[in-house]
Amino acid sequence: MQNTKQFPPLTKSLLAMLGPSVVFVALSLNGGEMLLWPSLVANFGLKILWPIPIILLLQFVVNIEIERYTLVTGKRVETALVQNKAWLAVVFAFTVVIALMWPAWMSTAGNIIAVVFGVPAGLERNVGLALAIILLGLSVLVFKKPNIYRVLENISRWGLSLALSIILIVVIAKFNAGVFWEGLKGLVNFGYLPQGLPRFDFVAALAYGGVAGVLNLVQSEWIADKGYGVNSSPVIPEATSPRGLSGIHPTHNLDSGSEAGMTEPTELESQESISNFKKWFAFINKEHALLFVLANLFSIFLLSYLGRILLPMGTAQGFGVLKAEIIALNHFFPYLGTLFGLAGTLIFIMANLTILDAIGRLMARILQPAFHKSFVGASFPVLHNFSEGGSRPQLGSQTGDQGQPLLDSSKLSIVAALLGMAILFLSLFIPAFKQPFFLLVLSACLSAFTMWLYPPLLLQLNYALPKVARPSFWRALLVIICTIGYGFVTLWALSLYLPLWILILVATVITSYHIKTLWVKI
Repeated sequence: MQNTKQFPPLTKSLLAMLGPSVVFVALSLNGGEMLLWPSLVANFGLKILWPIPIILLLQFVVNIEIERYTLVTGKRVETALVQNKAWLAVVFAFTVVIALMWPAWMSTAGNIIAVVFGVPAGLERNVGLALAIILLGLSVLVFKKPNIYRVLENISRWGLSLALSIILIVVIAKFNAGVFWEGLKGLVNFGYLPQGLPRFDFVAALAYGGVAGVLNLVQSEWIADKGYGVNSSPVIPEATSPRGLSGIHPTHNLDSGSEAGMTEPTELESQESISNFKKWFAFINKEHALLFVLANLFSIFLLSYLGRILLPMGTAQGFGVLKAEIIALNHFFPYLGTLFGLAGTLIFIMANLTILDAIGRLMARILQPAFHKSFVGASFPVLHNFSEGGSRPQLGSQTGDQGQPLLDSSKLSIVAALLGMAILFLSLFIPAFKQPFFLLVLSACLSAFTMWLYPPLLLQLNYALPKVARPSFWRALLVIICTIGYGFVTLWALSLYLPLWILILVATVITSYHIKTLWVKI
């Protein structure tokens, strides 16, 4: 019988292990918080805030399912999702290229800097684009570092602390109890849809009120890099770690060409292993609830509150809301708007950096089956006995090639940054590319559509885990509700342009596949 080892214990405190959700919050505090929700509120009031707690709860449950898989198996979830599903790899790659390659976040940061420093209106956009090109060029330096995750985590920790502190100072300076109470009531004003609500803007806000789409999957990479669950042992010295990270398996790094660092399977049957797993699972729930849910709820609410209190209803939209807020705050108190603008700039820069990292990691995982001949045979940290009867095959029982990788995630991130710079150069000559709000809306809508596709496939993966590690009925139900919700709002938005029969056909095909997947495979 093959030797197995115990599921590793959680030996560090919550504070010591905070990290992946910090980076994820830096990723999530982007267009939804700074542009999309404040724009909707500035035009339709705080009553429209009711979807925020719902989408954060549903995204939280999906995110935990992503983390559950990596926590238990050590394997990256995007690898498992696209394995033997070429169509999903194509959809993911298409979404990454179309939704994320366009540097809407950095172009918005450049435009904010131009506004903050008083660039004349006629030159504002072109100066903003030039600044965005410079910022993207500087971002390449981050991906030259050997310890990219640690760099992103440090930037996110300090950047979020500074940006959210500035936002809180601005809110205190412009506090209005009546408007604040109006916003709190808006969070529970369920079902309110005002007349004239732009559907695609609303769907975009639902996607980027938090994070939705392929970007969620990158959490799998970050918790592996941080050393959660199965990835927490054995520890190798920092000097010998491929990413310069302590506590990481040498071959847990994507760029090693395989995840096969642990040849001895991990069991999840003994009481000690079950207890260790439950402690880890409770930990990731606390960490993600504290940072992802509460930080996003806090930031969306406060930034939407500012949009309502600073601007007359219906006077601005999109990036114009942010510009008007900066001007209004500077009129209220010298340099207060400048400070707020710099906080927004920092948020968008952090978002684009984490998105570039996500692009590199996701594209490497998605494209690896096509380029790496030993992909199917690659071995992974696995669990002994995936079912009570032991009939379910062990994942990664074969041994893969340990040679040099054909895809390097850091280099792909750099390529994405360079392509973004090229797009911004084109933006100087193509007016449509000068609209960061349009780019954010398009990106978010594609992410909402992707969020309709893959959550049930996460359940398929996680129901193949040992019984103790499988999702509960209520978590599975919330994942299905999330899938149906994003599917509904996607079709609702598309109904403006597509005939009903096409929408019914698309919904039937996708829903049938989901039912087949869950009914046959689980």
